[in-house]
Amino acid sequence: MDKDGKREHFFIINPRSFPRKGEQESIISHIEAYFAAKRVPGLFYHVSRYPRDAISVLRKYLSLTGPDTIVRVYAVGGDGITFDCLNGIVGLPNAELAILPYGGGSDFVRAFGEDYYEDFRNIQLQVEAPAIPTDIIHCGNNYALNFCTVGQESAAVMKILPLNKRFDKIRLMFPVLNSLFYILGGIAAAFDKKIIGQHYELRADGLDYSGQYNDINVANGPCYGAGKSPVATAVPDDGFLDMMVVRKLGPLKVLGLMSHYFRGEYYKYPKHCFLRRVKKITIRSEDPLLVNMDGEAFFDSRVTIEIIPHAVRIAAVNNLSYRRRMDFRE
Repeated sequence: MDKDGKREHFFIINPRSFPRKGEQESIISHIEAYFAAKRVPGLFYHVSRYPRDAISVLRKYLSLTGPDTIVRVYAVGGDGITFDCLNGIVGLPNAELAILPYGGGSDFVRAFGEDYYEDFRNIQLQVEAPAIPTDIIHCGNNYALNFCTVGQESAAVMKILPLNKRFDKIRLMFPVLNSLFYILGGIAAAFDKKIIGQHYELRADGLDYSGQYNDINVANGPCYGAGKSPVATAVPDDGFLDMMVVRKLGPLKVLGLMSHYFRGEYYKYPKHCFLRRVKKITIRSEDPLLVNMDGEAFFDSRVTIEIIPHAVRIAAVNNLSYRRRMDFRE
């Protein structure tokens, strides 16, 4: 990490990621102890109060920070707080993002490889890590690091929201429940006639791919949903989005292909799936579009999804770089 110039360190903590009593206080004490022992100045932190709270907090804080001060923002929690922190700093050249993965899911760090998850929880490694240029996804008023889905996968997320809320603390203590709930949501979505085979007007980089599809998965990173890798070809710094499209399939066929899909074995089923590497996608439909960006689900009637190359800088512990998991095959 370049030590020239002034630096500040702003930790954004999601309390929902720490269901065990005293765990959040322990993390904060550990952070404070490290900065005191190393005599690193410029420590600030904020405990998020509700979804998207961090966006306005960061915008206000960074507006008061001089342009010569680099602020490293640490997202402490899961995908939700990372989403908020990203949307709070995007477009600000003096901000960097560090991800400390806790909670039910934080799969973007797996883009560096499967063996470094714990290293991203190490405060010293995060403070000292260089920041590497990273692409992001832009859709509507939102930005995402990892993925944007339209169709069946978004429906699966929406269908399990009641389960996630009801068993919030339990699933954070037992992360395997996140995968189980997601599979249950996928099964429910597979039998939803409004979602299966919805007709989409789909254009990607000027080419027309309109048709009836079950799912459109636009990936910037290779992993989500507790380590699943349906679009394992995606790399977050290559300037492209990898668009996986699943054609209209019946419920039983969907269930039969589900495990293969999550392992990135799309190329074994060319009649059912196709992959394109693109930069800009527009999607519209006569029926509502179900959209999910890094776990944030919403409805729309028309969306434009595009890559913004090297839009943010992400702390890469141990000088890691993004891993190339699988060669691209159309």
